[in-house]
Amino acid sequence: MARMDGRHAIVTGGNSGIGEATAKLLAAEGAKVSILARREDEGQRVVDEITAAGGQAAFVQCNVMSRESVREAVAAANAKFGNATALFNNAGAGFPDAFPDPSDDNFEKDLSLNLTSVYRVSSEAWQGMIDSGGGSVVNMSSTAAVAGISVAMRKAMPALPSPGYAAGKAGVDGLTRYMASIGAASNIRVNGIRPGQIITPLTTRFTPGHHIFESLFELTQLTSGPGTAEDVANLVVFLLSEDSRFINGQIIDIDGGTAAKV
Repeated sequence: MARMDGRHAIVTGGNSGIGEATAKLLAAEGAKVSILARREDEGQRVVDEITAAGGQAAFVQCNVMSRESVREAVAAANAKFGNATALFNNAGAGFPDAFPDPSDDNFEKDLSLNLTSVYRVSSEAWQGMIDSGGGSVVNMSSTAAVAGISVAMRKAMPALPSPGYAAGKAGVDGLTRYMASIGAASNIRVNGIRPGQIITPLTTRFTPGHHIFESLFELTQLTSGPGTAEDVANLVVFLLSEDSRFINGQIIDIDGGTAAKV
């Protein structure tokens, strides 16, 4: 029996990178997977690949920065596959910004995409989990949430993550523990993950084949080389499954043992 047999799992940003790898692994483990994302062509491609491999999946267009869009998407996903009892809040990215910047726009958009979206999607899926007797949530954080970069280390970096991205991901860590505290009474577990040097289309878009922060990671990792989206998917599916039933309220680093955070 597969670990996720019969369960409905929602993956935000499941149309590429870590979200895609996780959606595919969840389906391979028996879950019915709803991919919530903006880009329909990419999302439908992932659905087609899952179904071709014998799994069950559906694409639901969703802008996680809009409460109305999230509400409609979660309702549509639950109507198709039943109440979701597994949720991976994966969608996120950084808007170009620098500190100090006189404009609040990108900082606030960073918070909406990386932090408030987790709150929106989770709150819309929450009652369904309660009604189903419980569930498990994994929130996407980042090593940027625990950043501390010296002047010497800056020389190995092309740029820092945007301040809103770092603040948003730090907020995800706090929200994860809060949600775990609320969910405990309803058999809902909530954990977070902090990926480091993971090769995805997003992290290599400016440096094809290489993580944008590769030079720093290679100085600070205990394990050399980058991780893959599949490495992260393995951790996420473990945390969403009952194999991790005694893990709750934790933020787990998956970063090659990075001794100094990005």
